[in-house]
Amino acid sequence: MMTGALAALSLWATPLAAQSVDASNTQGCELHVWPSQGLHSVYYGWVHGGINDGAVKGQNGYPKVDGAPLAIDQQHVLLADAHPERALDRSNYKLVIHTEALSSSDIRGATGRLSQSTSPCYAELIIEDVFFQQDVFSGSFLKTMVRFRDFGSATTPTRVFGTWVHTALAHVPANPGDAPQLAADDLQQAYRNNLSLFAEALNKPAKSARK
Repeated sequence: MMTGALAALSLWATPLAAQSVDASNTQGCELHVWPSQGLHSVYYGWVHGGINDGAVKGQNGYPKVDGAPLAIDQQHVLLADAHPERALDRSNYKLVIHTEALSSSDIRGATGRLSQSTSPCYAELIIEDVFFQQDVFSGSFLKTMVRFRDFGSATTPTRVFGTWVHTALAHVPANPGDAPQLAADDLQQAYRNNLSLFAEALNKPAKSARK
């Protein structure tokens, strides 16, 4: 049950590095979306652990996890199917999904738009990191760092929001007797669910100040 929250690209994406998915808008608004570099892994066990990609690299002493279901090309498909412009309450925005990932330094160092778009209303959704995390105490999760930057018509963002979201995994690492496809489906469904959890967190009303 679900529970919830690079070939490197230069700072300016070229038109060839993105695909327009939805051309239904009439105002020229655009939501630009970038996938992450792919699946990483972190393990917390009794005698060793840490962020070292032991699971996705198949190192001895770590559970083996296939990162192919969340490779960049697969994320591209998942993002298109998820229609984040709807979840983010921007259904009139054209969805533009970039085919390459951004580096963390580009993401965190950017002050202006991460694409060359001159759209009069513009926003960005960035999947910065995706981790498989296994903890001997609490189980397995897919954790995703997602960032949103809303520019409106400005050249600098008027709102910036980022957070980790996570979803429990039932078939990663694979259980004895599991069909191979179960793990792939589990990862991809968790990825979709994390996008939904992020949208919920982004759209949540701000807490009123205490008196």
